[in-house]
Amino acid sequence: MRATTIPLTLLALLAASAALPACEQETRIIRPSITDVLFQDPPTEVDILLVVDNSCSMEDEQEKLSQGFEEFVRFFEVAEVDYHIGVTTTDMFNPGPGAEGRLARSSGGVSIIDEDTNNADAVFEELVQVGVEGAGIEQGLLAGLSALRPPMSEGANDGFLRDDALLTVIFVSDEEDFSIGPVNSYINAFREVKGQRERDSFNASALIGVDPEDGEPASCGGAGQGVGADPGFRYHDVARQTGGVVGSICEDEFNDIVEEMGLKSSRLRDTFFMTRQADTESLEVRVHEPGTSAFDGDGTLVPPEGVDDGRFAWVYEEIPEEDEFWIRFTDRGELPPLGSKVVIRYEVP
Repeated sequence: MRATTIPLTLLALLAASAALPACEQETRIIRPSITDVLFQDPPTEVDILLVVDNSCSMEDEQEKLSQGFEEFVRFFEVAEVDYHIGVTTTDMFNPGPGAEGRLARSSGGVSIIDEDTNNADAVFEELVQVGVEGAGIEQGLLAGLSALRPPMSEGANDGFLRDDALLTVIFVSDEEDFSIGPVNSYINAFREVKGQRERDSFNASALIGVDPEDGEPASCGGAGQGVGADPGFRYHDVARQTGGVVGSICEDEFNDIVEEMGLKSSRLRDTFFMTRQADTESLEVRVHEPGTSAFDGDGTLVPPEGVDDGRFAWVYEEIPEEDEFWIRFTDRGELPPLGSKVVIRYEVP
């Protein structure tokens, strides 16, 4: 066998390198960078059904609700949404207007309020004050569903529900719902009214007996003494599962919660959900307003405190255990305008 000769100079180099300590290596963690592009693009049509308890304890609550029309439709006008508003009651036992899912009718014969309705605020005030002579066994879920399906949808309520409109149902009651059947069967049935096209095609909100602090079902306002409200567990469940709003019916006035329900019904967004949890140090929010040169460019970089004296001010919020992360614009009078684009860039923790 032929021997291999290694030059002395190479041997010296190998020996020297073996004697050297190992080089220190710098470890660098590369974190994913995310860009979420979201749009302020509400639907063109929304149908809103209010299901109002007409039992004997509801007179004051109906009167407070009747004063909230301007707050309720505010965001429909901002979003240029074509809306239908109708009212029925929780009474499934007594025949007549407003019962068994029929829409209530004003003294002038109006049962559907839209953007062309004359004196719409006065009509709304009249419609939601449905009286207090209804059945004491409230069945709001069943009444709301009955209003939207045949025979009512093709008979007494014909013209209210539109094929291409999104749907919102708002329950207003100081008692629990006693409709027969589980809550999820009603949620599925309401979604089927819209053909299950997409999750946002139907949502529900509720003005009911809840704890004002945490929004969970609870007695409030001295319930059981002829005043206040009992917890509305079933209405609360429907609202929470469909992304709606829950408010306390025991509040002294309803303007704020009615405005919030109007915002949710219009689908105009104050909240923009993100793909991942954000490292807040890296968070960057830009608003691209339509009709500006910046729309297709870099947009406007918006710090949390907003621009131009607080315009577009925002906060970052998260529920990590539910994988939910979002930017919420805090001033509802200064939301990203219709047709705008919101770009959120960030690194994950």
